Amino acid sequence: MQNKALTKADLSSLATDLFFASLKQYIDCNKPDPIARRQLECWKMNWSDGSDCQNDIDSYVSRDEKENGAEQLSWSPENYVGGMLEICGDYVAVTLEIKCIWADGDAAKDDEIVEDGKLHYTCQLKSGKLIKRKDDEEKTDRKIRKKMLSRLRQDSYITSLLGLQEDNKNHSELCLAQANIYVNAEKFELEERVDVSEVAAETLRRALWPSTTSSLDVVEVILALPSLPCRSTDGLATNTTRLANRARLRLLEDAMLSECEKEGDEQLIEDLAISK
Repeated sequence: MQNKALTKADLSSLATDLFFASLKQYIDCNKPDPIARRQLECWKMNWSDGSDCQNDIDSYVSRDEKENGAEQLSWSPENYVGGMLEICGDYVAVTLEIKCIWADGDAAKDDEIVEDGKLHYTCQLKSGKLIKRKDDEEKTDRKIRKKMLSRLRQDSYITSLLGLQEDNKNHSELCLAQANIYVNAEKFELEERVDVSEVAAETLRRALWPSTTSSLDVVEVILALPSLPCRSTDGLATNTTRLANRARLRLLEDAMLSECEKEGDEQLIEDLAISK
């Protein structure tokens, strides 16, 4: 099956300002403690749209056809969000490659009621680097930075991040989150495949938000950014889908399950299993 070529209207171009607005909204809603809040507010972010979207879509359709057959491909990909997001924390800068491809099933249906279509989302760590000096940094701050950078170089998670190259092909170890959602309300079909890497999440926590004790928190922040095009209640954002809301929920459940297993909380694990 051959997918249709996307028009310019189908490609979502995101402004970096949207990421700062989403981060502010996350901070206002979750109210982290003062130290954690300061670290988040100090993030510097830069988003650049992807340049090879059609190749990404062709690759996805080809892989999807092999895994699921032609029946689920009745909806060809119609929307695409993709690009590189650089996040600079206090001492480490991380580059993420994020892609989201989706199609809502029937445009004639009310998408606020009927959840229909397919969605594919990936968020992958591409590279990391230490921030050796900031502009106008005081002498005392430079001494603190020197000690912190020395400590970070001894951290196994950070050294693995620093060893990444943007052309690294070892996707299985670098992927923070991936989701494949398929909903066909008419046929009563539902398929959800999600995975969150605990190693990648912990790497991001240590690199960008070390004051929080749970890697689940940094996963929640990344999934709150507009590169996962969730439909919001205010209706201000355009080119979004409720399929992304479903993907976000399932990814957070997966991350929470991993966190519970790590902490040995059997009751929470049982409750999560029941909810699924």
